[in-house]
Amino acid sequence: MTRRLPIGIQDFRKIRESDYLYVDKSDMISQIMSEGADVYLYTRPRRFGKSLNLSMLDAFFNLKYPKDNGWFDGLKVSGCKECQEHKNAYPVIHLDFKDLDSDTYELFLERLSKKMRSLYAQYRYLKGSDDVDDIYKIDFDSIISGTPNMSTLMDSLNILSKMLYVYHGKKVIILLDEYDNPIHNAYGKDFHQRIIDMMKGILSSVLKGNDSLMFGVITGVMQIAKERIFSGLNNLTVNNVLSTKYDEMFGFTNDEVKAICEEYGCPEKYPEAKEWYDGYRFGNTEVYNPWNILNYIDEGFVPNAYWAGTSGNSILDDLFESASPEIWEELRALAEGEQILYTVRPTMTFQDLHVNERNIYSLLVMSGYLTAQIKEDGRMFISIPNGEMAYVFGDMILNRIKIDSLAYVMSLARAFIAGNVSTIEQYLYDLFASSAGNAMLNDEHSYQAFITGMLMFLNGRYSVKADFEDGNGRYDIRLERKYGDFPNIVIEIKRAPTDASDDVSLSKAKDALKQVKERGYTHSLKGDTLLYGISFRNKRPTVVSERLFL
Repeated sequence: MTRRLPIGIQDFRKIRESDYLYVDKSDMISQIMSEGADVYLYTRPRRFGKSLNLSMLDAFFNLKYPKDNGWFDGLKVSGCKECQEHKNAYPVIHLDFKDLDSDTYELFLERLSKKMRSLYAQYRYLKGSDDVDDIYKIDFDSIISGTPNMSTLMDSLNILSKMLYVYHGKKVIILLDEYDNPIHNAYGKDFHQRIIDMMKGILSSVLKGNDSLMFGVITGVMQIAKERIFSGLNNLTVNNVLSTKYDEMFGFTNDEVKAICEEYGCPEKYPEAKEWYDGYRFGNTEVYNPWNILNYIDEGFVPNAYWAGTSGNSILDDLFESASPEIWEELRALAEGEQILYTVRPTMTFQDLHVNERNIYSLLVMSGYLTAQIKEDGRMFISIPNGEMAYVFGDMILNRIKIDSLAYVMSLARAFIAGNVSTIEQYLYDLFASSAGNAMLNDEHSYQAFITGMLMFLNGRYSVKADFEDGNGRYDIRLERKYGDFPNIVIEIKRAPTDASDDVSLSKAKDALKQVKERGYTHSLKGDTLLYGISFRNKRPTVVSERLFL
């Protein structure tokens, strides 16, 4: 019997009690205890296990759970003797800042107040203690009744931590999930700065100079540092996608994905999983998006853009909408499998996004749309990590050139791989006829740009490049396989007069195919290779093909 898949389940205790699949990240506990910082900030993209890790920390440290629970039996932390004395030994405040997106600042405050009220309801027993100061009980009543003033709301976590410390006689662990979510959701709205000020007040109050604090762990997508969210925290340990510490604690590693594919009966699917979902790099470790892997298995090992479709990002939408031609050329280069020299800035302000438009790349890396790697010479390069993100970028480019039928484009890509000439001709004509205006098709480069955009979805299994020099000239489009038994693909395009006969169009296509061979556009390719010569009479293509074994 295989374990159930915990899709959408972020409760560590439920996963362990109900025999769901769990990939062991409990080493994080021993690392935190040995490091001894006051506050840890972990930034990673959405759905890379941040919430589940906080739930794990709560299950391990929270004194409200029995010490003899079996949740950690057989996990790595069970071998850490030093950790066991801290197991279920501290009061814990565990809060997430999800679901606070609002159209007005007043609605944000209302939802924040409700969230604090729900949190406080878990600790009603504090009101009955003679040791807790009456002034705190007054604040407690205002929060639990939903009528706190601004100052009390801002100090609510600090107040609760002090009450817990007095009652239990033990310092408090603070676990705060998605601290930057309200800030992201308010981007572009007139109350954005007021949200920042409120979040700064809440975090500073509970984390800065709080004698009740054992330690705090905060998660988010970005470190919003220059807005001084964390000003005055002298012992803040920041861990982001570039950090080498904790690099295996978020996301799945190669070995973990191999083991999962084997457990669910399809070890042969590992290369496909790697094609679509590997490629992220946290510190020195290659990682996969857990959400993608779980959904990929749940859907019968069918690859799709599972993570990219879970929620939109209005910041990215706005930035892509206003991208300059220069940025779009770089995005096209990324979609063609190139790496771009760029130094990621893990600490950002929202104002930074308007100072230099290339700052979009830092946000894309921190959000999981791109990945960054430092070369041996110290230079940093960014690239599209995997097939899913190639799919997303290809979709952006297709939207840019107004190609509507995604399914049709995918079928065209499969036809190129299969060498099905008649299907390629039909699909190319249908796509050009429905998407491209006559004025746009003024030279061979226009056709090249359209077809390259259509083939971007293959960037996981192929390196897709256009207009590159190799052999004795510059090929139009070349797809070099990265793994497996897919054929390499080389495409050369010619343009025939609109009123040309079928024979002339066929002759042009054959000339294109001849050019591929005579100019050595297959240079450095190995194995099964498909060559295509394509001529266009306006939107009507003629395609010829030849297969080589190099």
